[in-house]
Amino acid sequence: MFSRFRKKPEARRYLLRVALAMVIYLASLFAAEILIEDQGMSGLPAYLLAALPGISFAAVFWIFARLIIEERDEFLRLLYVRQVMVATGIALTAAAVWGFLETYLPVPHVAAFWWPTIWFFGIGVGAFYNKMTMGSAGECV
Repeated sequence: MFSRFRKKPEARRYLLRVALAMVIYLASLFAAEILIEDQGMSGLPAYLLAALPGISFAAVFWIFARLIIEERDEFLRLLYVRQVMVATGIALTAAAVWGFLETYLPVPHVAAFWWPTIWFFGIGVGAFYNKMTMGSAGECV
């Protein structure tokens, strides 16, 4: 499976982009924990630093969209679109249901950054769904 990544430039770009986004995410999250939480950074620099993990997290949505756009194989493109549809359905359903639970019942608040995390989990569910229904999960999963 991984040998196919080395041969496909769009798959290599996808993996490189995801790796870069995750390095920025982890580094900015670590920096925010230290500088804002521990050392009390405030003001505009704190806002910018606090937003950076979310921006790098959100970059993965763009990265996945770029994979779909750049993919030359129409079957693989179909699989990736199906993954996105499954992931989006799972994440938005979870957010909507929990939002109504929070509105009407005494349930704990869930921080907003968990909804895209659920979307990423849904990408894996979508790959599994593709494997079960189409016989392939694609090349980048």
